[in-house]
Amino acid sequence: MSSTAATVAGARDFILALDAGGTMTDAILVKPDGTFTVGKSISRKEDQALSYRESVADAAQALGLDSAAVHRQCGADIYCGTGMLNTILTGTGRKVGLMVTRGFDDITVMEGGLTYLGQSQAEGLHQQLHKHTRPLVDPRNVVTVSERMGGGCYQGNIHLPAGHTLIPVNERQVREGASKLLDAGCEVIGILFLFSFVDPRHEHQARDIVAAIVAERGLDVPVVCSADVAPVAKENSRLKSLLFQCFAAEQVRGALLDVEREAQASGFNGRLLTLLSYGGAVNMDYPRLYETMISGPIGGLIGAQFIAHELGLTNIVTADMGGTSFDVGLLVDGRIGIAKSADIAGHRLALPMVQLDSAGNGAGSVVWLDEYKRLHVGPESAGAKVGICYQYDRLTVTDINVALGYVDPDYFLGGQIKLSRERALNALRETIAEPLGLDVYAAGAGVLGIINGEMNDLLRTMVASKGYDTHDFTMLYYGGAGPVHMYGFAEGIEFKDVITLPWAAGFSAFGAACAEYMHRYDRGLRVLIPANASEADKRATALEIDRAWRELEAEARREMADEGVDPATVVFRYGVSARYIGQIESFETALSNGEMNGPADIQRMIDAFETMYSKVYPEGAKFSSAGYSLTTVNLEAIAPKPQPKLRQYPLADATPSAAAYVGTRDVFHKDGWLPFKIYEMVELEPGNVIAGPAIIRDPMTTVVIPPAREMWMDAYKILHYR
Repeated sequence: MSSTAATVAGARDFILALDAGGTMTDAILVKPDGTFTVGKSISRKEDQALSYRESVADAAQALGLDSAAVHRQCGADIYCGTGMLNTILTGTGRKVGLMVTRGFDDITVMEGGLTYLGQSQAEGLHQQLHKHTRPLVDPRNVVTVSERMGGGCYQGNIHLPAGHTLIPVNERQVREGASKLLDAGCEVIGILFLFSFVDPRHEHQARDIVAAIVAERGLDVPVVCSADVAPVAKENSRLKSLLFQCFAAEQVRGALLDVEREAQASGFNGRLLTLLSYGGAVNMDYPRLYETMISGPIGGLIGAQFIAHELGLTNIVTADMGGTSFDVGLLVDGRIGIAKSADIAGHRLALPMVQLDSAGNGAGSVVWLDEYKRLHVGPESAGAKVGICYQYDRLTVTDINVALGYVDPDYFLGGQIKLSRERALNALRETIAEPLGLDVYAAGAGVLGIINGEMNDLLRTMVASKGYDTHDFTMLYYGGAGPVHMYGFAEGIEFKDVITLPWAAGFSAFGAACAEYMHRYDRGLRVLIPANASEADKRATALEIDRAWRELEAEARREMADEGVDPATVVFRYGVSARYIGQIESFETALSNGEMNGPADIQRMIDAFETMYSKVYPEGAKFSSAGYSLTTVNLEAIAPKPQPKLRQYPLADATPSAAAYVGTRDVFHKDGWLPFKIYEMVELEPGNVIAGPAIIRDPMTTVVIPPAREMWMDAYKILHYR
């Protein structure tokens, strides 16, 4: 079998999926019967291949196998990480040169007025506190070119269709600008012209000129066009996408290829995959690799969608607490919400992304008091150093859990890492308790109460702000610290059900294993459909949409064939972004098929848009008489890939076996000490009921069950809190 075919053909039995977070690298190894083992390793930003190797070996040893045996039997290997985001945050990417339409010299510092991105709500409310995000390109390395492609005009009696040349490309300025950027030592050159999203000819003309000059000089300098990276409207967001691709994506591609070589050296006969920020898996040859910017949290939502399908659940709210953040997402009617643009590290990109709300309340978040003795959690995180109980020099949330007895200092990662409860307790006393004049344990319980309360507020707001009722939702919580804190952040919220899984700590990696092999394509259009449009106008509009979809299909088949996918196996999903004429924002609408031949298909598209619109806003908000504006068509191309399965087991007695009971441990819970019974996760059986106060321990996480609550394990080994 060829190395590319192994990725998608599914001829091999194992599935590997890894989530390289800031603290841990989690590995999920899915066996042929659909069951999983979980492996973990400390994340090493400087050597991701080593963390990959150790994490896979940890998962393999649970089956009595070594890493090589697993890789030889692996049908899919998915790796998600934060390397690209770290490159943006640290400013360690490539030196970028930028060529733009004349008159837009300052586009890199204008930022669309979005100088509040990344700031707290308090700072964002005051304009004088707004800050410019650190630019990804030196303004001195921005050159301009006279050109103008028409974007279309539909006002009055004037009708100028989009895509006609108003000002030809000044080729002399292109050559002079390219020479200036190369003389300045730019390592990659991006090109952004104003209306390239409706017609890329001018950008491609300039690209060919620049590429010829690069070749003449014998240099290896990529030339990237915004029309090839993000062919959609709003030039500021399109610019950010272009700069992310130029500044970070190509550099990070090298680190991901190192991980791929590690996998292949261990016996994997395939291509390493990673996750797109809107779901779906691609390999490292994907031309728009910046779209994988936030791949870790995405896995959790994809996994939640898989669980919803398997269990017949409709609405899920996800709660993911890891080492650095607490992320909340929603599935409504089994679908993941997608935002048309993404705000990342102070930049707004033209990048579809799953909708997540986040708070800086992770297990590794630093806990501190300011000069006014106000408590703060984060944004600094200990990452792989865990806390002062391990290798960090400041108090973290994990330190407090260790000090109060929730987390066993001798069982972190199954005992591979020993934590110091004494150091954690001393830090809690010196940092929080003594400055506030409190008992050290009461201070720790108070801090946890505040942290849990903030997460509780985020959960309520995420559901209520979108007009939903928590009674209609199942809460699925996961992440290494999610099961530790669930008793607090779910308190007082009435959900339909509250569930977690034995592999909660590696659930984002599990979700990566569930992801489809998928590419997404967007193309900007300028199409109006007046309320009184004639049949002939609707037929012409249908043909324009159909032409765009067919061109995107051809592009998808070509790209996927280059990645080793049989084009005959590719299937497509279709959609558009539309709005009522006069509105500012468009709304993404999924369509049942890609047929677009005439007025009946246009009406089907309009009906789908209005059905979607009425789910977001009240029925009375529809404004059909205004007509419709179509701004984008999109296409998702999906190829077959091995998928995990949920296995059902026979139910045992409610009482756990004697082998599951470990002992008792005193825990300072809320306002006093209580003896908590300790159980071993791996020894629990479907049907078992664990009554609180109790703790279920696992090498990867700790499940806390407070008094007057219990946990029941169902036939799928899913834990239900009640």
